[in-house]
Amino acid sequence: MTKSSIPELPADVTWTEDQWKAIWAKNQDILVAAAAGSGKTAVLVNRIIQKVLSEEEPINVDELLVVTFTNASAAEMRHRISEALEKAIDENPASQHLRKQLSLINKASISTLHSFCLEVIRKYYYKTNIDPGFRIADSTEAELLRDEVMEDLFENQYAQSDNEAFFKLVDAFTNDRSDEELQRMVRALHDFSRSNPDPGKWLDQAVSMYELDETAEIEDLPFLAALAFDLNLQIETARSLLERAMELTKVPGGPAPRAETFQEDLQIIDRLSKAREISWERLHEEIQTVKFPTAKRCSGSDFNKDIVDRATKYRDKAKKVIKGLQEELFSRKPEHYLQDMRELKDYLQTLVSLVKQFDERFFTAKAEKNLVDFSDLEHYCLDILTGEIDKGVRMPSEAAQEYRRQFKEVLVDEYQDTNLVQESILRLVTADGEESGNLFMVGDVKQSIVRP
Repeated sequence: MTKSSIPELPADVTWTEDQWKAIWAKNQDILVAAAAGSGKTAVLVNRIIQKVLSEEEPINVDELLVVTFTNASAAEMRHRISEALEKAIDENPASQHLRKQLSLINKASISTLHSFCLEVIRKYYYKTNIDPGFRIADSTEAELLRDEVMEDLFENQYAQSDNEAFFKLVDAFTNDRSDEELQRMVRALHDFSRSNPDPGKWLDQAVSMYELDETAEIEDLPFLAALAFDLNLQIETARSLLERAMELTKVPGGPAPRAETFQEDLQIIDRLSKAREISWERLHEEIQTVKFPTAKRCSGSDFNKDIVDRATKYRDKAKKVIKGLQEELFSRKPEHYLQDMRELKDYLQTLVSLVKQFDERFFTAKAEKNLVDFSDLEHYCLDILTGEIDKGVRMPSEAAQEYRRQFKEVLVDEYQDTNLVQESILRLVTADGEESGNLFMVGDVKQSIVRP
């Protein structure tokens, strides 16, 4: 998108240049990432208003899918759009387009994603095996049913005398008085698997990561790339902190005598970084030798205590980062971690089997009561919107194609909280390709919901 496609920022508006670009940018997928309180949602609302009020390319408000995180947010957004329309009508009472928008606002797709899923299921229920008379279980009802199913599942497992794998799992993860911790693990793994488009496949892949032969090395682990990325980030964070401390040695009143100390610290970071480039094993060897030197004293009238303290805090934070890596990832030899994974495979396989049995029993229990939960809504909706699956890629069904034709843009608030199922749903109803897409997202990664 060229800069010329964005109107010039008027002098009398309070938007920043980046906010103004976000409001007017078009013809591509757009992600607005910013901290809390920075006006992300206001940008999204004003983007909607500008599209509806546009004289050059006016669109109808029901040609937008607007996804919010709560019903209250959806209601507030609908109210703000209505107010903008009423103001525009006061200024241009002859506009039929504006009057039409005001009549469409209550039918517009401005809702939580679960409400949109419910709309899809109601419209295309005949494409699923769900009873059209289903109802959504409230949180208390669903939780009681989950407890009941879990208790029945464990009672059934205990009743099988030849169930050695289950009993080994119980011995490993419970105490003499309760198996509550194991039940919690089954619940957590079940919930997280359901946040994936194909829960069963995800569970099977989790087990396969522990299938290591005797010749496997730690570099062969499938998740090492992600772990190494985080590791490198932490090493570079320590480097950045030490560089900031070094800069303070150059300012008047700064801890100049510690420049040599900070330089030695940075050499330690350099050695760690180079070792990681060679191998995980080499980094393990190098990080065992890390010993930060004692910092030189900086007291007296020649030094500014506040500046010295700042430099000290930067260094202490850097040392804490490296010490954390030592304790969390390098307290044991790589071969010991590999052996642990081989031994854990059978336990994980049994745990995954329990999760799958729980899922089947819970689904049956809900079906008997004609109930669905929010996760069910997502998966039913995803099934409806999915046509063929080509090499792991979900292709849009005819229902999804209809939504693609209806929605000229899909706007998502609090995007950081969408899971993989929800993202798959959004992708199926938006245009293909980031460079020519019509998905607009706002969010803040620091506010994301932490998942297991």
